[in-house]
Amino acid sequence: HQPAVTAPIIGPRTMDQLDAAVRALDVTLDADALARLDEIFPGRKTAPENYAW
Repeated sequence: HQPAVTAPIIGPRTMDQLDAAVRALDVTLDADALARLDEIFPGRKTAPENYAW
């Protein structure tokens, strides 16, 4: 969907935390969810607007 998006770096302390993080790989967002995320985080702005919450 967004070829420039990279993967997060996770830092689990326990196997349970690692298992929970790995399960996130099975999550698939539908087109509506992806469109909404694109509205919230358009990715076309430059700093500092990108980092303004």
